[in-house]
Order: sequence, then structure tokens, then C-alpha cells
Amino acid sequence: MKANILFLLLFISCSSILFPQKKVSTRQIDWPSFLSRHDLVWDKIVPDYYTGAIMGNGLLGNNVYKEGDAYKFHIGRVDVTEGRMPVDKSQYRNLYHGARLPIGYFLMKPAGKTLSEHMRLNLWDATTIGTVTTDMGRIAFKSYVHATRDVIVLETETEGSECDFEWEWRPLKAISPRYTAGGEDYPQEYIDNPNPDVKIYRDGNYNLSVQDLLSGKTYCVAWCEIRKQGNSRRFLITVAQEANEESAVKKAKVTIGDASKETALSIEDSHRQWWHSYYPLSFATFGNAKMESFYWIQQYKLGCLTRPDKYIIDLQGPWAMEKTPWPAIWMNLNVQLTYSPLFTANRAELSEPLWSSLNDNLQNLIDNVTVDGWKADAAVIGRSTSYHLFSPLNPDIDNKMLYETGNLTWILYYYYQYCTYLQDEDELLNKFYPLLKKSIAYYEHIREKRSDGKYHLPETASPEYKTAKNCNYDLSLLQWGLKILLEINETYKLDDKKAPDWKDFRDNLTPYPVDPAKGFMIGENVNLTGSHRHYSHLLMIYPLYLVNWEQPENRELISRSISYWQSMPDYLQGYSFTGSSSMYAMTGDGQKAVVQLQRLLDRYIQPNTLYKETGPVIETPLAGAASLQELYLQSWGGKIRVFPAVPDSWPQASFINFRTEGAFLVSAARDKGETVFIQVESERGGLCHLQTNMDADNLNIEDTGGKRIAFSVIDKAQGLIEINTRKGDVIRITDRTRETIMPEPVKHPEKEWNVYGIKAKPE
Repeated sequence: MKANILFLLLFISCSSILFPQKKVSTRQIDWPSFLSRHDLVWDKIVPDYYTGAIMGNGLLGNNVYKEGDAYKFHIGRVDVTEGRMPVDKSQYRNLYHGARLPIGYFLMKPAGKTLSEHMRLNLWDATTIGTVTTDMGRIAFKSYVHATRDVIVLETETEGSECDFEWEWRPLKAISPRYTAGGEDYPQEYIDNPNPDVKIYRDGNYNLSVQDLLSGKTYCVAWCEIRKQGNSRRFLITVAQEANEESAVKKAKVTIGDASKETALSIEDSHRQWWHSYYPLSFATFGNAKMESFYWIQQYKLGCLTRPDKYIIDLQGPWAMEKTPWPAIWMNLNVQLTYSPLFTANRAELSEPLWSSLNDNLQNLIDNVTVDGWKADAAVIGRSTSYHLFSPLNPDIDNKMLYETGNLTWILYYYYQYCTYLQDEDELLNKFYPLLKKSIAYYEHIREKRSDGKYHLPETASPEYKTAKNCNYDLSLLQWGLKILLEINETYKLDDKKAPDWKDFRDNLTPYPVDPAKGFMIGENVNLTGSHRHYSHLLMIYPLYLVNWEQPENRELISRSISYWQSMPDYLQGYSFTGSSSMYAMTGDGQKAVVQLQRLLDRYIQPNTLYKETGPVIETPLAGAASLQELYLQSWGGKIRVFPAVPDSWPQASFINFRTEGAFLVSAARDKGETVFIQVESERGGLCHLQTNMDADNLNIEDTGGKRIAFSVIDKAQGLIEINTRKGDVIRITDRTRETIMPEPVKHPEKEWNVYGIKAKPE
């Protein structure tokens, strides 16, 4: 008996060696089942852009909703822009000369009167399926924007007299949506020179809608209908843009022709393959079912919005409207927030169009500097732009509120995340570093040294509020930029001749203007006296973390600043709540962070999770996804914080393959309010500083083969440990006194599933 017990104990103690544990992987998740809980479901379809089923592939988009008694398939292509440039470039107006253009929509018109309708956006397959029942029959439809081909697919199966439903194309006028929305700031010459009228004709099996633009380009909408046996109809749609009509038509016909040669099953299978590879890059499950659905719909939207070889995400994505004041790319918060959730979610490659655009359009960034003597070393960007990034910034501009000098530096903050989360030293040193030098050089040109011996900044704009000298918006970004330049120079021993100047600039830069009672001010002698939707004056708290909760001397200032900002709610908008949520998460207050996110969802998020401020603005829901990530993982200041701000009301929590600084992939599980499992995969090797609420005295740290891994306790009270990793290491951290629970989806009641879309109210 004793021998058997001894053998059993030996077996248990050696089991991790005899039967090595596999690496925790997202492939262990039942993705079709998990994501089906978060599908968007419509019991009725209404005539509202913000309620439609949105689909896209980074270039083409389709939004399905109602128009009158018909069903609208509103299509778009992200690079169809005005593309005009006046002879005098100083007269360039981006919201007109560079505006995104609406393209048009198809209408599916049932033959009878609609009796009932249903639609579901299947996230896992990125496909919308629906059924329309009329007094004359039934239309079942399926639509998707192919993941890797520039084709929009619609397939229908009909019953009764609905076999001959009408399919109608309606082009939209190729004019800036800002003008259509009633904008009064248009240049007269823009209105005097409209784009030529659209041409619609049939060429063999192809239906063509051709629009010439004054820029010299032409875009062509092409579609064909394939009638199969029985009552099946299949529509293939594309939008091509080329230098002229002949080229655009040829491109469109080839795209449609190639797609039509494949079977419906074959082309749909290749579409699904892309999406089935996309989702498992990371996994997360949350204690609130609605927030979990919201998070995964944002991951879906990111896959619709861009791809590594496509374009910068503007405010509309591939779902362009005919009326909106915002037909461009905004650089003073929007593009930054749009890209903020990509890095932790292990989808950093989707940000590559932004970095490519910065480098490819470097000369325009330099030309945005309007003072000739500064162009030799400086670069900058104004408030809004098109894909060419031409947006001049004039220090003598009449409207000083447009003089936003920090926009490029703020964009580079996320470029730095891209480089450090992937540990891409080549990108960091050869592309990011020279750009950051040019961005900071602009500040060197405008700074002034006063009698106090400190460097000060002239009057600049604090986005969305007022102008001031020594704007905190600029001071915080400048402090961050100088810090990073010096760190890179020291780490890589670059011996940059500018380093002494940067150190002098940093060490002698004037402090942030602070009000003793209200916290961080807008700038020198300019206090926050009214509601302010933008957190431009608080960037040193978030996202830069220059002033943070781990500095005890700053905690009261941080709390005071956030509370005072939030105390004036009149003009707060959705991103005011994502920003404050992230700030509360930095303080470790998960409950306050979740309350702010709940306000975002309840007040601002539309039925399809789009967001609007007069027109569509893409960034806020995506920033909400970043705020949710920060409850589970924060990586800044050389430290990885696991579950830093999970509210007590969420006893279970899990994530897999969240990415951090240093190219670490972290997975973790929380059970009964305690962290019970952490896995760290080191892609590049190096020191890993990990902070966890697990008791350092009870930690069991080993590789997947059961071999113990050495670690050092840096700060027991803070739960900070250090592990020296090698490239490819997979390290598991557990608590010897607790049952180990692997990451798995939180179980939510079925009544809490599928909260987005539109539910018909009971009669």
C-alpha cells in the first residue's frame, strides 16, 4: 500500500516531465461556437446606415440596410477620392480637393409587400445571411466582401414570384460629402468645376457604371448576374479605379470574369480561410457579455478596415456616405485612436499602411513645414489630410486653432509601439528614428528660451479646445519624443550629434502648467473652464504614461485632473469615455474603467457598433477595444502588467497571445478573482519584467517540458519578477497552492448573446 502511494506521489510530481504540457494556443478555442454568440442579429431591417450589416476587405465595403421598401447594398472603395490639386498648392483644401467620394448603392426590390425579415452577420465567416418574406414569396440572400479578391458577392434563393425581384443600381454624385452635407467652407473653383456625369451601359455580360474625375482618374462599378438552375441568382460586383476609362473598365471586367469562373463554393471557401486565420491571432473573453460582443465586433471591423498592403484608415472606412463633414483622415486624435488596439491584439501588421504612408510621403511631411529655413530637418502634419499626407502647417495661420504642432509626434507614438512590440530594430532605427528626429526638430525651431533659463513653446492649439503658450498637448508629446530619441541613441550607441541638444532641451523644458485645484491646465494661463471632449491636455497621463500611478507623488494630481475633466459632461463624446476608462485602468481601478465603458456603449455605440458625430467617425469604438485590453494587460515603461485592472465583478477572465513590448506573447487566466495561470512566449529573447498579483513565494515557473526556469523577484510587494528569456522560450507561471485553470471563454447566459443588430419589439 505504501509503495503504491509513493508511486502515485512520484507520478504526480513527475507528470509534467512524463507528459509535457503543450503551449496554450488560440487554436484550443471553439471559434465558430464562441463567435456565434457575438454575431449581429436583426429581427427587422431599418433605413439607417448605422444599423446596417457592414462588410469589407480593406479596400471594398458593403453595408446592407433598408431604403423604403427595398434593401440597400451600399458599396464603397476607400481610395476613390477627388485627388485634385490646384495649380497653386497653397489653395489646396483637403476636405474638397482630397475628399473621399461616395460611389453608390444597389437596391434589391421585392416584388411583394414585406411580411417579415431577418438578417445575421456571421463573424466567423464574415458573411451576412438574411431572409425576406413577402406576400408573393421569399428571398433568402447571402453576401460577403471577398477577403482577398476585390469582389462583393450576393447570392439569392427565391420562392414564388420573388424569383424576379428587381436589382437596381443607383450611382451617387461624385462630389465631396462635406459639400453635400451643407459645408460652407468650399473653394468656389471646386464648385465651378464639377466632376463629369456618370456613364452607365452594358457590355456583353457586364453592367458598367463609369465616372471620370477631374483628377484624371476614372472609377468603374461593374457587376454581372449569373442565373443558375431553379430560382438561384448570383451577383458579382467590383469597383476598379485606374488612369482612364479604358483601363478601369478592363480591370473591372477581368476581376469579375476571373471570379465568375470559380464555383460559388470555391470562392467562398477562400474567403473563409482568410478570416479563419485572422481571428485566432489572439483571444480574449470578458466578464460582461455585451462588452465581449462589442470587443469581437471591433476585431471583425479591423479586418474589414485595412490590410497590410492597403490604405490608411480614414473616418468612414470602406463604408462611404454621401453626406458627412468628415470625408478625410484626421490626425489630431482619430487616426491615433483607430490604430490603438492593434498591437496588444497581435494584429500589428494591419498598421503597416500607416507607417508605409509616412515613409513614402516623407517629402510631403517636409513640405508641410511652411517656413523654408526649417525644411532641411523638420516635418509636421496638420489636422486633416488625404492619403498623400499633404497638410501644411503655417505658424502665421489666421485661425490659430488649426496650428496643431503635435499631431505627427502623436502618430509616431504608435509607430514606436509597432517597432517595440515586434522588436523590429531595422524599422526602429532606419525609419522610425529619422522621422521622430524630424518631428522633434519642428519644436526646436519654434521654441524660445526665456529669462528663467527654460525652453518654452509659443502659442499653439490644444485640439478641440483653445490655444495657449506651453500647451500641455505639445509639452507632453515633446517630452515623450525627446525621451525616446535619447533612449534609442543610448541603447544602440548611435552617438548622434544631436543627443546633447536633446538632453539640454529635455532637462530645461518648462514644466506642465498645473492648476492647484483643477489639475493639468490647457496651457500657460489657460485653464479648463468648460466641457472638453478631447483629452489633449492629459496625454502625459494617457497614452504616454509620463505621469503615472506608479509615481506616488503624482497620484493626487492624476486623480484631480481626471475628475475635474469629467465633472463637466456637456460636450463629452464617446472617446472622452474611452480615454477616461484607460486612465482609470492605469490607476488600477477596474470598476471605474468599466463604468466609463458602459457609458460609451449605452450612449454612443450604434446597433452595428459604428459611431457618429454628425457623420461617421471610425475611431471611438476601436479605442474602446483598446480600453478593454488595458483591463487585462498593460505594457509600458519596460514592464508587463498582467490583469492590472479587472473589476471585482468579473471573477473569471482569460486572454491568449496578447502582444507586449519586447515581442512577448502573453496568455493568462483568472479564477475566483485571482490570477492562476500566465504563459509568456518570447519571440526574440531578452529580459521580461512581469508584474502579477500572484504570490512570489508560491510561484512555479517552468517551460512546457516541465523544466524549472530561474527568475528573480524584483519587488515582492508589487509582484514584480524578472525572467531572462531566450528566443523561442515558452514559459508557464502557476501558483503551487491553487488549482491551475487554463484560459477559456467566460460562460454567459444565452439571453445575453447577440446583443447587437436590431431586435423587434414585442407586439
